[in-house]
Amino acid sequence: MSHINWGLPFFIDPTTGESVPPGTQDAFAFATYGNYGGGNGYSGGAFNSTPVTQPGGAPYTYAQLLAIGTDAQKPVDQLDFLFYLHDVGSQTPGYTQAQANADVALLKSLIVFNTSDPEASLYAGAAELGMIGSLGLHHHLSDISPAVLIAGLTDAAHDIQYGLGHLSPAELGLALGSIFHGTATTGLFVFDFAITTKSVGQEFIELVAMNVLNKALDFGEADDTPLHTGFPFPGTTHYELTYNVFTHDLDLITA
Repeated sequence: MSHINWGLPFFIDPTTGESVPPGTQDAFAFATYGNYGGGNGYSGGAFNSTPVTQPGGAPYTYAQLLAIGTDAQKPVDQLDFLFYLHDVGSQTPGYTQAQANADVALLKSLIVFNTSDPEASLYAGAAELGMIGSLGLHHHLSDISPAVLIAGLTDAAHDIQYGLGHLSPAELGLALGSIFHGTATTGLFVFDFAITTKSVGQEFIELVAMNVLNKALDFGEADDTPLHTGFPFPGTTHYELTYNVFTHDLDLITA
């Protein structure tokens, strides 16, 4: 059963990582998942909404939420419940320490989350990259250890690769049309993004993070070579995440 809501996207400002209103310049759309996965205050199956909680504000357990929730409040699966927990921890305005804590908790939960469902795998991997990106953009990467960063990037690469490689043709078409864009090369699709750094320290984190991700994608392949990130010079580096529908190969390159 399809739990990615391809026709119900939210919008992300790539320079801040924040959810923004539809129509915001340079923002890109990303599908929501179930009743709780997504930005723009998407919770309980609706935008600009807050999750149902216990009277003191604590989250319900998975079983409790299934028992007392309406159809829109019930998580569609275990992954959706992880997004519910993140929603409960994300209700303070602005990017506070509480928000960083919620992002870290979701990232750690996604690392140990396992599924054979291609949609859930694809979305979990994308969410892992989203949490790492959010922590980085808000200068909270130090809230996670290098081991968690490496585990998150590696797991995200495997989850996304598995998801794209096992979706039905119809679902793959929706995923490529929503997340990637076509190129002049038949069967090759690209997702563009950029990382901006302002110090050598930030450049070093980018160097490590992008090469961990690249290694996870290219392990054992002929193109398994280090990625040039601009280190040690701060600035903006553009990247492309490419997917070949014929070989099912997901690659990361500098643009």
